[in-house]
Amino acid sequence: MADIPKKYTKINGIMKLNPDYKRWKEAQKTTGPTLVAIPVTTVKYPAQALPIVSSMEDYEKMNEDLDAEIPLAEATFATIEMLQEPEIAAEAGMQPDDMIDELGKLLVKYEIPIGMTNKLICLSEYQSLVFIIDDSGSMSLQTDTIDPATKIAITRWTEAQTRLKEMIEVIAYVPFEQIDIEFLNRKDRIVLKREGRTPKKFLKEAFKKIDKSFTRKGPSGSTPALEKLTKSLQRGHGQSIARYFFGDGKPNGGRKAIADIVDLLQKREDPELNPVTFISCTNEDEAVEWMKDAEEVAPYCSESDDFNDEADEVLRDQGVALPFSKGFHLICQLVAAMNPDDLDAMDESIPFTKYTLDNLLGFVSNDESYRHYFDCFQKAQRKRKIEIDRRTGEPNEMDIIRKNTKWDYDSFLRAQGASKSIKQVVSVQKMLRRAAGIR
Repeated sequence: MADIPKKYTKINGIMKLNPDYKRWKEAQKTTGPTLVAIPVTTVKYPAQALPIVSSMEDYEKMNEDLDAEIPLAEATFATIEMLQEPEIAAEAGMQPDDMIDELGKLLVKYEIPIGMTNKLICLSEYQSLVFIIDDSGSMSLQTDTIDPATKIAITRWTEAQTRLKEMIEVIAYVPFEQIDIEFLNRKDRIVLKREGRTPKKFLKEAFKKIDKSFTRKGPSGSTPALEKLTKSLQRGHGQSIARYFFGDGKPNGGRKAIADIVDLLQKREDPELNPVTFISCTNEDEAVEWMKDAEEVAPYCSESDDFNDEADEVLRDQGVALPFSKGFHLICQLVAAMNPDDLDAMDESIPFTKYTLDNLLGFVSNDESYRHYFDCFQKAQRKRKIEIDRRTGEPNEMDIIRKNTKWDYDSFLRAQGASKSIKQVVSVQKMLRRAAGIR
């Protein structure tokens, strides 16, 4: 048997997934009759992307392969300490000695950078995680998400069910208070609590309830999004609730309802304690453009498309070096709205500081690796296509600003926090807000 290539390597000083390892892994076959190649990564351009370390085993492997002592990032250290606390492990249904290993298996499954675990802990701070599912008739139409087994586009209803279950699978491995799943039209309401169960036992029962609700009755009816969000905020007054709205189109009431939803979100009390995430499930981008508009102006509000579309957007806004995997996308769906300074700021086309990037990936990268990320970011901006502003019919001023800004590398390298602390970033963000018509 030939030697297995090292998983991680340095090319011109830049830490990367070893191309030889990727080729070797892809050459392996499953034992089933179809002999399907095992996918190595969901990152679009792995030869240029920084590596993903998903577990302590990965971390040890990277140190071994690179023959170096690469420090863990500050956020990763803090997370490991928290996860080893008996009380926190018990709240996640596990023993302290098992929690890091079990969580690591999940991170590897979805290719989630280990540093992102720190972001997940914040889910325990909310009294409830409320998932609102659009069950209007149009959800029975096809979306642009392809079933990997059949190679056929799935329905929007199936996409919502799949993405919901993936999100809950991740939540199951961290402490949380309660999960509520409700719909726009039907009266079904699913309440999920830990009740001392391990993640696997909790998920078995949770998935059973979700599948039963989604298959018992198909989507039908209209889209009372404004009414549902208004009632949800009224019912949760004085509480800390994270809300996730799955939808595929414009709400009842058209433009006025959209304006009212945006106004509702802008004026809601304690937005930091009541983040809202819109999850679009459609191939008709114009129908959910209002979700993106809400994200732009409402605090602690985020919008997320499916992985392929989001990966294309991140590629445009951040460049090929940021390892945006399926797992990276999954965590963004869950907690980007709670993290406006980094995860939800990716589409602002402002580079991460080295400090932020290290904490997201989970380890301290060398200067050559960060320079590679920064240069790829700048290259992506120079290649940016200037779109036509749908409001004015003129070239989009925000695209022009992003394309022409020359960022000061040393400021981002030295910063000991998020990019918002850098004077140049503050100045550019003001120009972007003015260009967008936001005061």
